[in-house]
Amino acid sequence: MFEELEEEEREKKESRKKRMEISALILAGLVVIGTLVYVVSRIRAKTPLRVQAPTPAAQAVPPDPVRDLQVARAVMGKDVSGTRVLWSVQLRNKSAVYTYSDIQYEATFFRVDGSILAVNRDTINDSIGPGEDKKMPPFMDGIFDAAASTYQFVLTGAKGTVQ
Repeated sequence: MFEELEEEEREKKESRKKRMEISALILAGLVVIGTLVYVVSRIRAKTPLRVQAPTPAAQAVPPDPVRDLQVARAVMGKDVSGTRVLWSVQLRNKSAVYTYSDIQYEATFFRVDGSILAVNRDTINDSIGPGEDKKMPPFMDGIFDAAASTYQFVLTGAKGTVQ
């Protein structure tokens, strides 16, 4: 009687052991697959955007900086004295053909009630190549007004050249 119970318990233990081994193998396989997917996605994310040489037909399209240039990020801050507006801007050039320079912008500052407090227009004296995502060097723009609650930063033009 005890021998049958011991035999039965031994079979259960062996069965549990096999299930644990299979589960461990499956889990290890999932970890390996997950790691490979992660590594491949990181490699693809770091691969630079390749821009093909412009075709003659593409060069016939005139530059359109308002369409081609996109503000990826625009953060307004203050200079060290706290009196002037300091911009930190990241731009994206969606054009496969044109390099844009002398990028013109308009910064609009709003009061709490939504009315316009001030509008500044100026030029970023830098360039951005085709397909490039670039953080512009910080630049100053006007006097900081504490009454400004929000702002809007838009691009209004630029000089486009084929590279």
